[in-house]
Amino acid sequence: MPPLIRFATAADIDALAELHIGCFAEVYAGVLSERFLAANTVETARAEWASYLSAGDAASTVPGSVVLLAEDRDPSTGATTLVGLARSAPTVDPEAPRDTKLDSLYTRRSTWGTGLGSRLLDGVLGDTPAYLWIVTSNARAARFYEKHGFALDGFGRPYEPWDGAHCSRMVR
Repeated sequence: MPPLIRFATAADIDALAELHIGCFAEVYAGVLSERFLAANTVETARAEWASYLSAGDAASTVPGSVVLLAEDRDPSTGATTLVGLARSAPTVDPEAPRDTKLDSLYTRRSTWGTGLGSRLLDGVLGDTPAYLWIVTSNARAARFYEKHGFALDGFGRPYEPWDGAHCSRMVR
C-alpha cells in the first residue's frame, strides 16, 4: 500500500524534525559539508517546523502555505512512520520570479523511485507556477524537478546558511 499523504499539524513537529534530519543525512551526505550536516540537529529542525506549524497547521500559521507528510503504515502492527514531507508557501523574496516557492521536498531513500516525491509535489503545488532552490551539485534533484516542468533560470549563488553551498534556482 502506498504511503498516505496528509496535512501536517503541530502534533507532528517532533516526528517531522526527525524525518527532516534523517532525509538530510540521506540526501546531502557527500554533497554538503560534514560540519553543516552536524550543525543541523533535530532541535534546530524542530524549531524550524514549529515556526511553520505553531498555530496548529501550516495555513493558519503562514496563510497560503501547505505542509504535507507521507506516512507509511505497518500492516501487521498498525504503527506509522513518516517517510516524506513537502512545504510550499507564498514567497517573501521581492525579487522572486513567482509568488509561490517550493520550500522543502524530502523523502526517505527507501521511497526513491516510487512516485512518492511526485505525489508530494503535486499535493503542495498542483500546477501552480512556482520556483525553488536546489543545491547545484544535486543532479538527481535537478532531473526530478525538470520532469515536473521546472527549469534552471540561470540564477545561482552561494547560500551562506548552508555553509556556502552553491544553489541554483529553478522555475516553472
